[in-house]
Amino acid sequence: MESPKGFNAIKRDDEITNMRRAAKLTDQCYAYIVPRIKPGVTEEEIARDIETFIKNQHAELAFPVIVAFGKNTSIVHHLKASRYVKCRKQEIVLLDFGAKAAGGYCSDMTRMVFIGKPKEKWKRAYQTVLEAQTLAIHFLDSCYHVTVHDSRISGVSGAKLDVMVREYIERAGFPPYPHSLGHCLGKEIHELPRLSRNKDAQITPGMVFTIEPGIYIKGDYGIRIEDTVCLKSDGLDIFTRSSKELTIV
Repeated sequence: MESPKGFNAIKRDDEITNMRRAAKLTDQCYAYIVPRIKPGVTEEEIARDIETFIKNQHAELAFPVIVAFGKNTSIVHHLKASRYVKCRKQEIVLLDFGAKAAGGYCSDMTRMVFIGKPKEKWKRAYQTVLEAQTLAIHFLDSCYHVTVHDSRISGVSGAKLDVMVREYIERAGFPPYPHSLGHCLGKEIHELPRLSRNKDAQITPGMVFTIEPGIYIKGDYGIRIEDTVCLKSDGLDIFTRSSKELTIV
């Protein structure tokens, strides 16, 4: 199976090793950056600190860093971190970034950070997104582990997975996310196939991809949790390991 520009969707062992290294560096950067998020700091300052940390490790950014405070978290891809938007004493923060490390292979992760006491609506939305992502992870891990030895099974339906997660979020009373559940990645941050209800691609062993459900309340707040994972013959391997417990600074 081919991704755009001739990249293989099924990664070799050496490619998977390099992507695991990129994910480890992403985790290290997250651990470094969280204590630096304090009232008064700007989106731009945090974005710059992330970039500096990764480059100091002789790596590159896999894509432009997304740092969003407050209502900017409701923008799915808030690509321009602002020098004017400052962190407040009670704040919601979205960090979406990844390292491009050995061999030019990418990682991708999104985490939420809460400054001060998080609002109840933030906590409820966060718990819903975490449960939705966990549902997808468990489905892939258990379903594929059970069916991989059945010659009739060629993979797991990305569309089915996307629909399942969307329905979970909608049953909790939230709007569906306006993007796919995830995408493959490698030397490019976005490769095919996507985990999308609009295209029933099969997810098969050797694919490295993201799982990134979200909730976005326009003009108010947004929540997204994203991990880079790899489907293996015996289940799912999660590359990005940063804690997903409610992080309060």
